[in-house]
Amino acid sequence: MTELELIDNMEIKEKKNSKILIVDDQQKNIQVLGSLLRQKNYIIGVAMNGQQALKALIESDDYDLVLLDVNMPIMDGFETCKAIREQDNLKEIPIIFLTALVDTENIVNAFKIGGQDYLTKPFNSKELLARVNTHLELKHSRDKLKQVNTWLENKVAERTLELKIAKDKLLHLDAAKSEFLNIISHEMKTPLNGIIGILPTLNRFQLPSEVNEMLEILKTSAKRLENFSYKALDISLFNTKGKNTLSLCSVNPNELIVSNIIKYQENAEQKNITITHASEPNVTISLLDPSFMNKCFSYIIDNALKFGNIDSQVTIQTAIQNESFVVSIENEGIPFPENFSISSIQPFNTKTHVNKNPGLSLFLCKQIIEAHNGQIEIMNTQKGAIVKLILPKIDTV
Repeated sequence: MTELELIDNMEIKEKKNSKILIVDDQQKNIQVLGSLLRQKNYIIGVAMNGQQALKALIESDDYDLVLLDVNMPIMDGFETCKAIREQDNLKEIPIIFLTALVDTENIVNAFKIGGQDYLTKPFNSKELLARVNTHLELKHSRDKLKQVNTWLENKVAERTLELKIAKDKLLHLDAAKSEFLNIISHEMKTPLNGIIGILPTLNRFQLPSEVNEMLEILKTSAKRLENFSYKALDISLFNTKGKNTLSLCSVNPNELIVSNIIKYQENAEQKNITITHASEPNVTISLLDPSFMNKCFSYIIDNALKFGNIDSQVTIQTAIQNESFVVSIENEGIPFPENFSISSIQPFNTKTHVNKNPGLSLFLCKQIIEAHNGQIEIMNTQKGAIVKLILPKIDTV
């Protein structure tokens, strides 16, 4: 059964079971009204004055409508209506006045104090039944709407609780994943440092060429694992600590870029790639983490060379645009996959590999730049691709 069917099948009292309170000080009027309403299968209650009516309504919460005479002793109909409306659970019960008063002032007053309708005496039986039926139908609809609203509120509360529980579980799993990566990264470092540290010693010996080839493979694999370990550790740090991972100070980003150009010059020469750097001079960003920004520039320049064509060019440009410091790194080579978005990269997910690369470098760069309240953008060109870093808070000397 669908939710709409459940709502439609909610139990609401039918009008044949509706309970009506007749309030009149004249026994004859009560008999006439009672006989007329019972013929239509209404359940009838009786009160001879306003006090009895109020007492009956307070003691029984199942009345659906009140037929209220105006001219009564002790409490007249207007006073009774006011007293009824003062009760929180009776504010919406339909009240139809029965009155011989036909002047405009009394009619307006009847509506003003909370009456829904009125009939003048002597009344027409068909008109009375039609008025009663209309107001019971309206009450029936209001009751159903309230029940639907309550049902919906309960459903929203249930779903909200389910979402909170699911969110808490995800946060717990994310924290566990980060802790696992942290442990794995630390555990990998010790044996890797041992392997990488001993390899230069082995190179001192005169070994067969086959052994030297295997040592080169071992060296390459160990370095790859080491890079993965450090990146995984940094990603887990940003996942758990966010911006608190950073240690901010005043930095000239151009100096970091130049040091990385020097660092990768040999790699560039191996593919005969020319690196050009057009910089905005005398720029200092007062809120940067030099270690992580150095890693960010290093990863992007490294990728530009890895995916650059032989005999091509990597162009690095820095500029101040709208009070932001913009670094643009462009290469001539393999572009990003079609419809690729940096926001879609999920670390350690094979479905988001970039050109058979797990995308850890770009994801970590995204974390670093966003932690600095910046943005990272990627785009393809006719010859290759561009990665653009946008950092805020610029001071120029």
